[in-house]
Amino acid sequence: MSGVRAAILTGLTLALLPGVCFGEDDEFLLVRRGHPVQSIRIVEINEQALVHGNPAGGWQAIALEDCVALLNPQAAPQPPGSGGLLTLADGQRFPGKALSGAPKTDGLFVWNHSRFGRMEVPLAWVRTVRLARDATPAPPHDGDVLMLRNGDVVEGLITALGDPVTIELMSDDEPQSIELPLDGITLVSMVTPTLPPQGQRIWLRDGSVIDVTHVLLGDDGIVRLIDPRVVPGEHRLPLSAITAVRFDPDAMTPFADLSPMRVEGPATRYEVPPPIALDEAPPLGLARVELRGPLTARYALSARAGELRFIAEAKRPVTASAWSDFELVLSDDQGEVFRTRLNDAHPTASIDVRLRGPVLTIQITEGDYGPIQDHVILHRAMLLRP
Repeated sequence: MSGVRAAILTGLTLALLPGVCFGEDDEFLLVRRGHPVQSIRIVEINEQALVHGNPAGGWQAIALEDCVALLNPQAAPQPPGSGGLLTLADGQRFPGKALSGAPKTDGLFVWNHSRFGRMEVPLAWVRTVRLARDATPAPPHDGDVLMLRNGDVVEGLITALGDPVTIELMSDDEPQSIELPLDGITLVSMVTPTLPPQGQRIWLRDGSVIDVTHVLLGDDGIVRLIDPRVVPGEHRLPLSAITAVRFDPDAMTPFADLSPMRVEGPATRYEVPPPIALDEAPPLGLARVELRGPLTARYALSARAGELRFIAEAKRPVTASAWSDFELVLSDDQGEVFRTRLNDAHPTASIDVRLRGPVLTIQITEGDYGPIQDHVILHRAMLLRP
């Protein structure tokens, strides 16, 4: 650490010593480069550092560039209400509702966020708009799709998203534009190129996922969202509203985002189910992943796999009985890197290993009672880059 950087962090730590009280909502898991995941109580976040309480006494400041993410292990996002959900092409999510009767704005979509109010979103950023809680998913399609309340599906090119919605129908003949009232639509799905995330990303309990330039926290426990990408102005909210913060979008890949290139089982197993993600849009994208063994699942990793760490909490399902007894084995191209046995006496295990090649292999091998309930759920599974 340079002398200037050390002086900044030391000054921050000393300045925060008096008058700070901890509460239940300031306890988070800190994902940090080159360190195990640790539970901390946050005191402050500024543009240079994160400050947290030290179990040995006092405070510790960590340079923000060394921090990957924060996760509240107790908090889960609330499902969006019946008003709906706006999802953007970069993964941002905004529960709320479309404004009935709102005029069309050239190239923009007007949305009313449940916390931040009126938003004007570029139409080119919109991926889906769920207008009804029970909206059925859009079928595979080549163009934009409107799902109607009467069950009909309209496919074409959406040219204006307001009330009404204007869509140009797909046809070999002369293009035809029609207008449909917003209250007759349950879901809008648009063919929008994926956009990269920008800056820091924050997950809220209400299901919102928002990109900002900075997430700042003062010792008063108030979080300030600086320069949100699509929500005008600076916004303040309590720390209790936060479920997760990601400081570096390139440092972490949720394991749930990977699909195995091969899943195999013993010859006696007629069908081998693939690993499945159990959660929709969880904080940090860290969905629980269930593997039902005995099986061998192989995953292709990035070209920089020699620098990757795999971190997870392996647990048996809560429904597991005494018959659930198996080994969980992780290997890379150079051999085995982790092995544990899960059973009644040892139902969980922490994983933190370095992978030395472009393939990760996960095996579940049957134990003393044979292939009975050999199921494992990987919690908070992630791949970290340096």
